[in-house]
Amino acid sequence: MREVIQCLIDWLRDNPSEAKAHRILCALAHESLKKADSVEEKRRFDSMDIAAAANENKKNNSDANDWIDWKRTVLRYWESRENLIIDTAKKRGLKFYPKPDRISTQGGPDLTTYLIKAEPLPEISDEAEAEAEPFQEQLGRVVARQQTAIHYEIAEDGEVKPAWGTKWLLQDGQIRLSIRHISAVIGFLVMLWGGAIMFSYFSWAILSAPKPITTRELIIFLSIFVVPYAIWGFVIKPWMRLFEDRIVRAPELLVDVNEKPSQLELFRDGDLRLIRLVRYFAPCPICGATIYLDEGSPDYPRRMVGRCSESPREHIFSFDRVTRKGIILRGPIV
Repeated sequence: MREVIQCLIDWLRDNPSEAKAHRILCALAHESLKKADSVEEKRRFDSMDIAAAANENKKNNSDANDWIDWKRTVLRYWESRENLIIDTAKKRGLKFYPKPDRISTQGGPDLTTYLIKAEPLPEISDEAEAEAEPFQEQLGRVVARQQTAIHYEIAEDGEVKPAWGTKWLLQDGQIRLSIRHISAVIGFLVMLWGGAIMFSYFSWAILSAPKPITTRELIIFLSIFVVPYAIWGFVIKPWMRLFEDRIVRAPELLVDVNEKPSQLELFRDGDLRLIRLVRYFAPCPICGATIYLDEGSPDYPRRMVGRCSESPREHIFSFDRVTRKGIILRGPIV
């Protein structure tokens, strides 16, 4: 049993991932290795044991079970990678391969336990395996059609940490704007843009005087285009996009360097405008990794889409901020 569990630990180490399911499997595998020589009943762990091993502070078994989310997160992650682990076990000359399992009881989810079992390696000849491939592909298409819809979750208030230099602005992860504040922001942006235009005009007037071109004149000439473009692209455009689309990708300078992809979202309540630092995420129905919101460009301009953290260019999903639902836009099986 020890060699079987070590096989899973080594595979997880050689295939690192930021997916939550990867962390859960790592925690379960390392805890199982500590009791590899014990009977199966002693190699079962409840959700609190796994959460603690993964350095997650959960108050009770119910919260820990919700965090593990076995069917939507761990099971999908495992099913998309089980063949790879079987191949690893075969290469090591093992007769069994490690397989995580969930043991439910009549006592409710709080008494659910998890363990790693030693499953016999499937005995499939090369010919049978070749014949089975078309069927597996057909089956994969059917499953993919049934699992193309996802439901996004949102991080709790204050969970997304702003950068150290912007904590004064994003108190509790949000900015409250009244009509007066919005007018001041719009006025500031108009003045900033007007200043950029005036700067370009005076720079052009300076260059209009006939004189030899030096490095100074060349720098002024480039600044005529660079300064307005930079102000538009990095200051004015993001604010306009936020007020038009209600949600945009949070600039890197606003978010802590260790945070996952986050967004700025605009909420309206009467005269009050609330800008919150949020994060939407969902388990990927294709591979079980975590989906985060990101810009849809170039394929889906002016849209926020869900991109899988393991395959951000191939596992792409739509996003509706009202219903928090999405469907597949691109995937390996359609």
